[in-house]
Amino acid sequence: INEISQNINEQVVDEIKKSPLFAIQLDESTDVALCSQLLMFAQNMVEGDFKDSFLFCKTLDTTTKAQDVMEIVKNFFEVHGLDWENLVGVTTDDAPAMLGSRSGFQTLVKQYTPMVTGVHCFIHREALASKTLPDQLNNIFKGLVKVVNYIKSLALNTRLFKRFCQDMGSDFDVLLFYTSVRWLSAGNVLNRVFQLREDLDLFLQAQGKEEFQNVLMQSNLEFAYLVDIFGILNKLNLQLQGKGANLFSHPSIIKAFLDKLELWIIRVEGNNLVQFP
Repeated sequence: INEISQNINEQVVDEIKKSPLFAIQLDESTDVALCSQLLMFAQNMVEGDFKDSFLFCKTLDTTTKAQDVMEIVKNFFEVHGLDWENLVGVTTDDAPAMLGSRSGFQTLVKQYTPMVTGVHCFIHREALASKTLPDQLNNIFKGLVKVVNYIKSLALNTRLFKRFCQDMGSDFDVLLFYTSVRWLSAGNVLNRVFQLREDLDLFLQAQGKEEFQNVLMQSNLEFAYLVDIFGILNKLNLQLQGKGANLFSHPSIIKAFLDKLELWIIRVEGNNLVQFP
């Protein structure tokens, strides 16, 4: 397995070396074990077409400052003989360690290749925009997350709820965890809760958790809207991913979505809710 992995890595690096120019994308995230992981991807040219490749996932053992990220990337470039002068683009999220104007990672990269272009990830921008919920909807959303966490955070509750759903003949028997740094998780979590809301209500009643029952059942209209709007945002999110997605196609996708919002506002004012199933 190690030899196969090394061989694939060598092939990817060799293709990047043969490419006249290449760009990198980085993401630093903390996993479920509270371990900070740095992932790096590359985009280069192969036979006249663009190719996206995964380069590595490495652990940040101590701090997650720009200098720590830079040391890992710099070491990877040195070990594999990659030329900084061929690097033309760096994409990151907007964390200070990544985009800081004085000591951020993108600033440190420009010390090696001054002409490199720094870009703030389009999908991350969309994710940030989707977090600005009105207070009423935000309170309901946080309450629903607490309901999920009550069941998912305890192994016993998870097993009891699964058995309860199976006895009730439900289509699903597992809730999904909400993680704020996972961009698609809100829509998936809310959709699953909505599908299981009646089973959840009965389960919470049996557990004597009246406060969670109130959260679950008091705002059906807002709850349904959250499920719909986050589902729509998930579809938008997926449109911004995949082969061929680039900085030129993204603005047109975002503009089309904004135009849809204007149309939906007009429809809702006329009591037409066809876009919200």
